[in-house]
Amino acid sequence: MNGAEWWPVVRLAADEHAAVQARRFARTWSTGHALSPRLVDDIELVVAELVSNAIRHASPPFEVELSESNGMIHGEVHDGSQTAPTPNVHPDLHGGFGLGIVSACTSRWGTALVPEGKRVWFELPRS
Repeated sequence: MNGAEWWPVVRLAADEHAAVQARRFARTWSTGHALSPRLVDDIELVVAELVSNAIRHASPPFEVELSESNGMIHGEVHDGSQTAPTPNVHPDLHGGFGLGIVSACTSRWGTALVPEGKRVWFELPRS
C-alpha cells in the first residue's frame, strides 16, 4: 500500500466513479484501523449511501473524511451544496432508502452547513 491510501480525507471524482472510490477509501481506512468486519461493512455502506446522495442531489467538490477519537468513528461527506438532506418518508422502487440506512447503521448523524457547501457527518462507536 502506498501512503496516500491512509490519509483521512479523499477528494472524489465528480462522476459515477465517486461511490466506488468512496467505498474503497472507507474499506481501506477501516481495515487499516483494525476495526471489526461488521464495523468495516457499516462504515463502507454509510459512506457509499452519503456519497451517492451527494452525487445525485448536490454539486462538487466531493470529499470523504474519516477519523477516530475517544472510541468513536467520525465520518463526513463534503459537497458543494447548502441544501441539507432530509429522509424520504415514502421510499419506493426509485430510491429514498439511503438516509434510513444511515440512521440504522450509525449512532447519530447530521448536517453542518459551511461556506463552501455542507458536511453530512456520522458517528459510530468503535466497539
